[in-house]
Amino acid sequence: MLRKLKAVSLFSGCGGFDLGAQNAGVDIIWANDIDPYAASAYQTLLPKVPFTLGDIRKIKEFPEADILIGCYPCTGFSEAARRRPCDLTERDLRANPGNFLYREFLRALRQVRPKFLFVENVKGMLTAEQGWFFEKQKQGFRRHGYKIQSKLLLATNYGVAQERKRVFIVGVRKDVKDFVYEFPAPTHGTDTGTPFAVLRDVIGNMSATDDDAYCKKEFHGHFLTRNRKRSWDEPSYTIVAHASHVPLHPDGKPMKWVGKDKYMLQGNINRHLSWRECAAIQGLPSHIKVEGGLFAKYRVVGNAVPPAFGFALLKSVSRWANQT
Repeated sequence: MLRKLKAVSLFSGCGGFDLGAQNAGVDIIWANDIDPYAASAYQTLLPKVPFTLGDIRKIKEFPEADILIGCYPCTGFSEAARRRPCDLTERDLRANPGNFLYREFLRALRQVRPKFLFVENVKGMLTAEQGWFFEKQKQGFRRHGYKIQSKLLLATNYGVAQERKRVFIVGVRKDVKDFVYEFPAPTHGTDTGTPFAVLRDVIGNMSATDDDAYCKKEFHGHFLTRNRKRSWDEPSYTIVAHASHVPLHPDGKPMKWVGKDKYMLQGNINRHLSWRECAAIQGLPSHIKVEGGLFAKYRVVGNAVPPAFGFALLKSVSRWANQT
């Protein structure tokens, strides 16, 4: 009988990472997010997982588990990145509470006492305030008794049709003596024998027919400062959480460079990817449902972690559990 490691998930979003972890053989026993639209989507993907909707700062008890997962927001690596490294005051925390949610992950870590921790965030976490936030997190994990590794991973290397870069921190509790974590080798690309997934593979048979399926706002000046359109035979640009910033559908003519930070659209076929096309590019199942308006749907899907990341990162610890 297979032994499943149990995981607690914080800042779970719609459950992309958790779905990948489950596919790798991990049992998600508890999840949490503050966004009601993300929560509704999560329950369409992982309906059996107990989900607590609410502010993590108000949650006092976390269940014990083998794994703690945290995909906390990236706001701390934009606004807070402009701050000088210093001893933070209560005023700092009140002014920018979202910048320090990693501290809530540390608080949960003390209660959950997992064998393994997994953290996901944007590439900017590596350089925010010369890496100050990144180092503070790793210091905290080490102080709590974990051996820490980190790596920037590219989604295309794991079968996702999207050039999405995310940094991952993995921690192994120091008393786990018979396991050394290694980041997963690429499964797709030139050296693997398996080609990268491209747009044709994941949205080639999809069509946007619903009037509310895609953002129809006028393309603004910032959107036209760089190329936003990939061909059918390329991976997508990064799927983002803001409706008016998502890439263009590959149909029609490519965008044309006309000068520094300036591109122009060509032809009459130019539209944003629909939110469901974005979900498919992220690798989310087609049966996902997201409540709320169009902008909420884009936000939930764009904030998701591709399940392929969760699967690739956790399959080795799941395998280890069944060898001990």
